[in-house]
Amino acid sequence: MSKRKLHSLPLSVLALLGVALAGVSASASASPPAGEKPSSPSSSATSDEVELICHTSDPADCYPKIFQPTHEFQIVHPDQDLPTGLHVRLNIYTGQKEAKINVPDEAVDPSLEGLPVDNSIVIVDPEDSSGSEKQQSQGQPLKPPKNAPAYDPHGKIKEPNMETAEAQDESSAFYKSLAILKKGLDIDQALDMLEEISHDIYYGLKIAEDYDTVRELFCLANSPSIISSSSSSSSSTSPSSGSTSSSSPETTETGGPSEKDLTRSRLAASIISSTVQNNPKALAEITKHWPTLQQDHCTKSKSSKDSGSELEPLQISAFRLLPSLPSSGSPSDSEPIPSIPPSLTKARISAISGLLKSPLIRQSFLAAGGMDHLLQVLLSDASQSQGQGAAEEWENLRRQAGHLILDNFLDADMGAVLGEWPGATGDVQASDKECASRAASRGDGEKEEGQADCWDWHAKQLADRYKKEGKGGEGHWSWELWNKLKEQRKNASSNKKDEL
Repeated sequence: MSKRKLHSLPLSVLALLGVALAGVSASASASPPAGEKPSSPSSSATSDEVELICHTSDPADCYPKIFQPTHEFQIVHPDQDLPTGLHVRLNIYTGQKEAKINVPDEAVDPSLEGLPVDNSIVIVDPEDSSGSEKQQSQGQPLKPPKNAPAYDPHGKIKEPNMETAEAQDESSAFYKSLAILKKGLDIDQALDMLEEISHDIYYGLKIAEDYDTVRELFCLANSPSIISSSSSSSSSTSPSSGSTSSSSPETTETGGPSEKDLTRSRLAASIISSTVQNNPKALAEITKHWPTLQQDHCTKSKSSKDSGSELEPLQISAFRLLPSLPSSGSPSDSEPIPSIPPSLTKARISAISGLLKSPLIRQSFLAAGGMDHLLQVLLSDASQSQGQGAAEEWENLRRQAGHLILDNFLDADMGAVLGEWPGATGDVQASDKECASRAASRGDGEKEEGQADCWDWHAKQLADRYKKEGKGGEGHWSWELWNKLKEQRKNASSNKKDEL
């Protein structure tokens, strides 16, 4: 048996062999045991991921949900969670919150050294706070502060913006129209312009502030040649008192008002209606004029050539909606009553409805028999010669008159002042038999006017008539009018008994 000889290896070879063995050992220790899966790199990285808040699709706009502080101040977003123990400040220049890692022994900014530090809080009480609290505890309204402007419940009406050429032209045309109307010149174009612009609360107020303009409008809308049968005939024969104004009322060959005269009256009434509609300040201005205006007979009006001491003052003629009966008490072929188109009556009812929002004018309306005039409208019908269209127009007039009564006297939900009508002194109703007898006798003209003491009977007849025709019943304006009237009669009677 041969013997083998052992040879010693050089040191350099031994060193290389050691490095190789070490690498194999490290690889073996890093490999997982049999039966176990190696862990993925993503699972180890997940524990280090940071939840982000992204309001846009741009990744550059994202930021951590939990604020990551550093040793420098950084902006803290409103929806970030702020860890405790940080140094937080508010940047007075940007209004943003900033934070950084808090360093307790951090040196103070040299520019802040020596400045006084005060953590006290000062509470400033309003003047006369004790008095205000006392007023509140007693339920008294608070007094306005000193030098406060006067309270205006209607607010300030701003002037139109005159920067545009259109606004300037409109303003110029408005004031030119006022001048034309007051001078009694060719007023047709002026009335058209004022009727269009009077819906504006600023120009509506300017119309109401000018007494001469208001007077001319009232005289045009309530021309004696239209609402008084006796005046219509006299105006056609009486000569003009030296006036050549084109605004003077004209008459037809039969003595009735001309188409131009009726159109001017309708436009004037529409202007009055638009001026006071939803314009409390304009209504207040007309109320200021009313004590003087109601006494005027329009005999010196640029828009009227009617003259004579028998003409009615505006406190009566302003509320007369239909022509009055002739002096004989009944219409006749020799003395016809002028025909008024429904459009004019509609405009005048609308104007009266707006004016009745003034307590002073409302009292004048009741004193002048205004409810009697409204009853005339409710009882009037279109003649057969006027056709179906006129019948529908008169139907609309009756509804308009009914709503005027409800809104101003009977329905509190619509702003009516209850207790003014019915319930006035001496407002006693005749028996149903008496009222039926009057209605049956048409020759004396009492069915058309003078029926104040039969108001309730006529209201019931009107409601029954519409119900029989299939138009009325509960919810119809005639039904509301009759039931509200009964309710107010009952309340007025109860109040009278309580006073006794």
